[in-house]
Amino acid sequence: MTEPNDEFDVIVVGGGAGGLTAAVTAADRGASVLLLEKANRLGGTTRKSVGAVWLPNNRFLRSEGLVDDRDAVLRYLARLSRPTRFDPRHRCLGLPDWEYEGLAAFVDNAAIAHESLEAMGALKLASSREIGVVDYLGHLPEDECPSGRTLYPATAKGGRSGGQELVDGLAGAARARSVDIRLERPVTGVLTDDGGRVAGVRYATPDGTGHTALARFGVVFGSGGFAHNEDLRQQFLGGPPMYSCAATTNTGDFLPIAAGLGAHLGNMCEAWLAPICIERALREPDDVFSAFYILGDAMMVVNRQGFRVANEKAPYNERARAFTIWDERRLEYLNSPLIAIWDQVDAETWAMDALGNPIPPVDEPDPYWVATGSDLGELSANIDARLAKLGPAVGYARLAPDFVQNLSMTFERFGEFAEDGVDQDFGRGETPFERYVSRRFGEGTGRNPMLRRPSPVGPYYATLLGLGALDTKGGPRTDRTGAVRHAMGGTIPGLFAVGNCAASPLGQGYPGAGATLGPIITSGFLTGRHLGDLARQGEKSRPVPAAGPPADAAS
Repeated sequence: MTEPNDEFDVIVVGGGAGGLTAAVTAADRGASVLLLEKANRLGGTTRKSVGAVWLPNNRFLRSEGLVDDRDAVLRYLARLSRPTRFDPRHRCLGLPDWEYEGLAAFVDNAAIAHESLEAMGALKLASSREIGVVDYLGHLPEDECPSGRTLYPATAKGGRSGGQELVDGLAGAARARSVDIRLERPVTGVLTDDGGRVAGVRYATPDGTGHTALARFGVVFGSGGFAHNEDLRQQFLGGPPMYSCAATTNTGDFLPIAAGLGAHLGNMCEAWLAPICIERALREPDDVFSAFYILGDAMMVVNRQGFRVANEKAPYNERARAFTIWDERRLEYLNSPLIAIWDQVDAETWAMDALGNPIPPVDEPDPYWVATGSDLGELSANIDARLAKLGPAVGYARLAPDFVQNLSMTFERFGEFAEDGVDQDFGRGETPFERYVSRRFGEGTGRNPMLRRPSPVGPYYATLLGLGALDTKGGPRTDRTGAVRHAMGGTIPGLFAVGNCAASPLGQGYPGAGATLGPIITSGFLTGRHLGDLARQGEKSRPVPAAGPPADAAS
């Protein structure tokens, strides 16, 4: 298979939000751009999302006269990213320099990126304030503007089609600027010139033929994380079995390429976390959603001993950390997997196909991920049978012998909390974010609308929840332009990275809906602008040289 036009100003690897933003922004400044996508369609994980974009100090906030102070935003992000290091008196708020610089670049340029992409016709977003969206940790004192930073694609307005709408807008703007988009073109390595500058890529066509393409000013990787690479997950993330709702092409292809060039890696142990229905993740990896919101006022999540371990309504990134609790005596992850359990009232009231909700729609023909039982004993037996069948996929976990007895006590304790209106164990229903979710998807009627005594009689339902990742956060560290930093100092000439294939400066933080796409789009914009300007000026990129000439690399 022949490939035309093998030399471009800029080559972009990956057709998700980061890659598309870099491509359209560079092309808007007159650069010739080639975009290579591994899959047979554009969008990556962005396509599977609702397309929410978290952008501080956006034009909608400003139009309402709301102040979104730069320093306050940075304090909020630093508090979430590194809770044990956060120091508001420190010049970098307690963060490593590179993380603080990355957060500052995002905060300083998020609104600029949004408005510039709007002017290009690449983005059309709407405010979420009309539906009451609030930041996930908006109750913290560091969050001085907890409502209005999340924006949604204007037509979808938070619906499942939002990700596709976002991708279509970026892709349409890229094509209108003559970006050469080629699908099913996995990149297998990079080319370097005699001075060690990254000058192009090697890639394969659908028939397996190898090709090369040259880049005059830079190669940008926006190829996603390594959520679907089991070996990399084991080496860097460790912990209990992990599953993912990321695009299945996110296998960390950039990591060996970057490492071979001497890249300085960061945050390899972090991921955008959320619980996920294990059986759906295993059977439907291309379409599964993480269980972002656990609906139902009697719905509770218990461990294999039959006890609640966390606030079921808490933000998913924080809630997911419960899976990693280690039992030093049994040498096992005590809360992996967890079990979501609900009664018939919940099954009828909160049955919907929304945001990974475990409760299936009433007309679902095959709710294969749901175990049932006429009473708690039968339910428990069916749950344990599923665990036995899944075997290595759940780390050979089984229910504790006293699971039914403990679950009965948990039901009773939860019922007492519901009657009092106060969850004395985990404070369920007490934060603005939890109340927003409850209002949006339907409230109960008790003193606390997120608490109801479970029915004393069956049937009961359950599903197995595992530790899930929207994608990983680790990769090479970058500067404000997206240039990849070398481990010995400086940057690797001609090499850039945006999105989840680069190290996220957010550490373990997840500030609100769209906090993945906000920084990704902003970094794509900054990199595209930088390379587009270089192409416009007709000058080759000359970053600070790395220590020693990087060698050619291939995955």
